[in-house]
Amino acid sequence: MTRHITDSERFTLAALNRKETELSEKNRQLKCYEDQLRAMKAYIGELKESNQILAAQVRYLVSNKINHA
Repeated sequence: MTRHITDSERFTLAALNRKETELSEKNRQLKCYEDQLRAMKAYIGELKESNQILAAQVRYLVSNKINHA
């Protein structure tokens, strides 16, 4: 015998499906944000290394200029 689904059960299932869809979308967004954060951290690390190299070059050029002045 087939079970009859009440309007209340239909409403509950529809609400559950909406929430599951919202949750999966939020999880997808969260993964994108995590990927962006990892990329930004890597980029910041590269910038820090470049900054250290440039600072060392400036120190060298300044000391070289002072010694030959």
